[in-house]
Order: sequence, then C-alpha cells, then structure tokens
Amino acid sequence: MYIITIPTKYKDVDSAIEKLQMVDLYNVYYEAPIVVTTYDYGYDFYENTEETVLLKICLECEKSECAEYIDLVKNTLNIEETLTAEKAEENSWQIPFDTVDLGNGWIICSPDSEEKHSNKIYFESQGAFGTGLHETTQDCLRCILEEDYSNRRVLDIGAGSGILSIAAGIKNAEEVIALDIRDVSEEVNYNAELNNLSNIKVEVGNVLSEDLKLNKSFHDIIINIGGEETLSMLSFINSTINPKGKLLVSGLVEWSHESVCRKIEEYGFKLVKKAITNEWVTVLFEKTEDAE
Repeated sequence: MYIITIPTKYKDVDSAIEKLQMVDLYNVYYEAPIVVTTYDYGYDFYENTEETVLLKICLECEKSECAEYIDLVKNTLNIEETLTAEKAEENSWQIPFDTVDLGNGWIICSPDSEEKHSNKIYFESQGAFGTGLHETTQDCLRCILEEDYSNRRVLDIGAGSGILSIAAGIKNAEEVIALDIRDVSEEVNYNAELNNLSNIKVEVGNVLSEDLKLNKSFHDIIINIGGEETLSMLSFINSTINPKGKLLVSGLVEWSHESVCRKIEEYGFKLVKKAITNEWVTVLFEKTEDAE
C-alpha cells in the first residue's frame, strides 16, 4: 500500500473527497482539526474550518503504478505541486488496542493477547477513541466488576461498542440491553462473542423519543455519556428503574458533578459510591423512593 499526502484546507476537504470518489479513489482519510473548550457540564468540541489538514489517499497498488495514480490525483484536484507516494507500513491504518489493567484483578485485552491472566475481558476497539479506555469507562468497569448481576436486568444507555454491557454480562446479568441511538449491533455482538456471552441484546433508539418502547423495567441502569445528557434523561431513568435499583452515572466533571448529583437525588436516589480520576467523576446511586 502507498499513500499520497496532500495539505488541504479543512473547509475544502469534503469537496476534494467528492472529486476523488468520482475517479474511484475511495480510500481517503484525514484527522479533523478539533478545538476543545469547557462548559458547565464538561467539554465542547468544534472544528476549525480554517486549519490545514493532511488529506491521505491510500493506494492498494504496486510501486510501478504509483506515477499513474499521482497524475490522476493532480488532474482531479488541479494540483500543480509535486506529489509523491510513500510506502505505508503494514497495518499502519489500524489502531491497535493496548491491554488495560484495571488494577482490580481484571484486564481488558485484544483476543490475540498472550498475557497470562485469570480475569480477562476480550475487546476490540472499533470506535474513534484510539488505544486504551477512557477514565470514565475504566471507573465504570471497576464498579461493575464488583457487582453480581445474577437475576438482574441491566440497561446500558449509550452503549457504544458495548464494553460496559459486556462487563455486566460477564458478571452474570440475566439480561443486558445495550441501547444506543445508532445501530451498534455489529460491534456489540462481535465483542460479546469474543467473551462467549449470549445475554446481551442491542436496542436502537433515543430515550427522549416517545417511540422508544422497552416494555420492561431494570434492576440496574448504566449511563456514561455526560452530565447534561444524564439530566435530560432523568425522567426516563426514574420511570424505568426498579425500586432499590442501582444507577451508575459517569462522564461527569469535577466542576459540576455536585449539581448533577443533587438533581439525581431529587428523584429519590441515594449516593452510594463516588470515584474521581483526573477531572472525571463516576457515581453510583441506589433508588430509595420517588421524589415528591
């Protein structure tokens, strides 16, 4: 594989990709210029359209064919500058998953890991977060892996690739519903199969939509999305969780988590446990009684 790299204004990237696709060049990627800011409930992200990015075109061809592709790219994008095609390292486009030691007797590792360990969760990252697991995910995992979910139904809101659902499944949950606004069946089912689990079911839907019908209540609800999102879903959570049920919330930040916790407590939840890693806060609540 060879790669042609073209500096391109971010605002012009979509147009360039569209032109390349018209001449059957589809393997194109770039890293978006993301600017990160903070707000009350965490971090906000926006794209800087004036930044220049490196547009990379992957060519699955022999070295002798590169010159022909270079001419095609130059003509398609009206480029006068000299372009070169550099040989890509094998599998350089893939993001490896590094083993994560949770420090509680469990590790998260890829299925081909040769590490000797009695408690493994097999996982292959198919998202955009790169290697490892976010602090909030790790803190949620530590909390989940302390539980025994036997005879309990678990709802994982915003399941993504399903790592938290998988942990609950490994800890003997009767049923885990992995809920996301997009269809994550492929990645969740794949990672569930790596761990020989059959107790996880994927549902697609938005808890803020009246169209979502789960038709059941849950002993445990997990939500690792963020403070603002959690607050918007409290009415749904309150109506869906069983009496004495447990609510695990993460994605909170130090500077606003107390106000989020107070709102959750107004719905009749009692704080049981709290973990802080860097600026990220994870909290476990137990349902006591409905707020008046």
